Amino acid sequence: MMRINRMRCTLAVLAAVAPLLFAACYVQRPLTTPVPQASSRIVVQITDAGRAEMANRIGLGASEVEGLVVSASDSAWDLEVLRVGYRAGPSQEWNRERVSFPRYALTNASERSLSRRRSWIMALAITGTALLAAKAFGALGFGGSGGGEPPPPN
Repeated sequence: MMRINRMRCTLAVLAAVAPLLFAACYVQRPLTTPVPQASSRIVVQITDAGRAEMANRIGLGASEVEGLVVSASDSAWDLEVLRVGYRAGPSQEWNRERVSFPRYALTNASERSLSRRRSWIMALAITGTALLAAKAFGALGFGGSGGGEPPPPN
C-alpha cells in the first residue's frame, strides 16, 4: 500500500513538472525581417499606445501577446492569439481568436519555434527518469526472484 502511495506522489510531481520541462523545448529569436511571415509563431511586446488602443480587445494592462501570424504588413499585423501576458497577473491562454493589431501597438517582436535538439534531449531525460523511477518502485520486475515455484494456493 505504501509503495502505491509513493508511486502516486512521484507521478503527481512529474505531472506538475512536465509542462515546465516542455517549455524548455522552445527557443525565441528576434525577428530578422520587419514583417513576419504568415503562419510563424511570434511573441511581441505591447507598447503604451498599443495598450490604450487594444484594451477593449485584449484586456487592460496587456504587456505581451503570443500568436500565429495570419497576415502582416507595414501598418498592421493580424494574429491568431494564443496567449496574452498582463502586467499585474498571470498570462491568459486564448483559443486562436483573430485580432488585428496596428503596427505601432507592437514592439520587440521575436519568433518562437520548437527546438528539435532540446526536444530530443528532454525526451531522453524524461524517459530515463521514468525508467529509473519505475525500477526504483519495482514496476519493471528487474532483479526479482523469478523462475521458482509458484506460491501454494490458500
